[in-house]
Amino acid sequence: MAATTDSVTQPHHPQRSQPKNVQKTFWTDGQGNAQLDALAALNDCSQGALLRSLVDEAFAEQFDDLDPRYIDQDRVSVEDLQALANDEITVDELELSADTPEPVAEYESDSYYLTVTPDDLAEPGSELEWETLRDAVANPEDGGYWNDDLEIHESRVDETTLKASHRSAARILTGLARAKAYENGIVPQDTIDELVEEHCLHLTNRVTDDEQERGKAHIRETYTSLVADHLYENPSPTAKSYYCTKSQLQERLQAEVDTAHRLAQQADTITEFETWKRNEERKQERAGHTSVSNPEDETTREQWFFDLHQWVTEILQAKHIGRTYATELRRDEYDIPTPNTGDETDLNADRDGENASGAGEDDTPATAFDALYEHLHTARRAFGTLSADVKAEVIDGLDDALLAAARPN
Repeated sequence: MAATTDSVTQPHHPQRSQPKNVQKTFWTDGQGNAQLDALAALNDCSQGALLRSLVDEAFAEQFDDLDPRYIDQDRVSVEDLQALANDEITVDELELSADTPEPVAEYESDSYYLTVTPDDLAEPGSELEWETLRDAVANPEDGGYWNDDLEIHESRVDETTLKASHRSAARILTGLARAKAYENGIVPQDTIDELVEEHCLHLTNRVTDDEQERGKAHIRETYTSLVADHLYENPSPTAKSYYCTKSQLQERLQAEVDTAHRLAQQADTITEFETWKRNEERKQERAGHTSVSNPEDETTREQWFFDLHQWVTEILQAKHIGRTYATELRRDEYDIPTPNTGDETDLNADRDGENASGAGEDDTPATAFDALYEHLHTARRAFGTLSADVKAEVIDGLDDALLAAARPN
């Protein structure tokens, strides 16, 4: 069942202190939630505004002239309410007019965000109070909505709303970061840094003036790390970013296994210039182009070297990712491409400390990790057949961060 929360603004009463907002929570099933969605869409308002309207209509139908603030003042009993609903007495007979309640501020239906749902949080709207946001990012068993998909639109959180609560503040920041993610689910590190800078630096107010800079540095480090812990680091050694969900990371890892398969298939073609050139000519012919470059054409050799450089870059990146996520790739959620070739003895020695091939009786790799390394072994063995000067030129043009990441630990 889905939890629905109402936050109803109440008028101030001089006789006793009242909270500014009264939060109501109730449970409904999937059908009830769908009904609320449909009625709210029909009336072009939030679910909270819809519920407020339905309550007002039901109250007016039952009690008509009774001002609800008399109930809030405990001047109307349950028996009185039942008598009014049954037309046994009138409001005048209750003699409530001695103390007239204070005027009620007018409400605009568009301002009612009484039902805070995950959809409400993800859409533009009025700023929400800390308590509302804190409750929204609580665990489901505590009545909250926290999961990998929860997003919070930037308009919902003011720059000074967050309080010094590591769990709640970090989850709210993570929701903001997810809402700013690219279409592929990637959140750049810069986005996290900007959110911490915008929403967290006021949390250093408790330190003295001469410690403000040190306090700000601590806040940046603390909350940046807390947000990153809720996301999934991009496995690329040259990218500083994160995926929003575990499934997005797994899709990337599957793509890397498939890439290793492609790299192995290209191995014999791309490492020999004449073979590569004939392959390119066939591609041109299939595309309807008849012109063929001279084998000694410098432009043609530059294109070959560019393709070779990209191929090696992908090999090193896949090697780093396979090693970093070896445990995850040994799970059974991945498709396993069949290797093209492989010398089992050499392969075992090439596995960064792995002693067993992991292959089944039919030579199919047992896990995605095994498949990735078998394909990479094929590709890296082909790279070794290049002349020393070509290998040196390729390596010299590689990204330093990629080279560092691909070196054995």
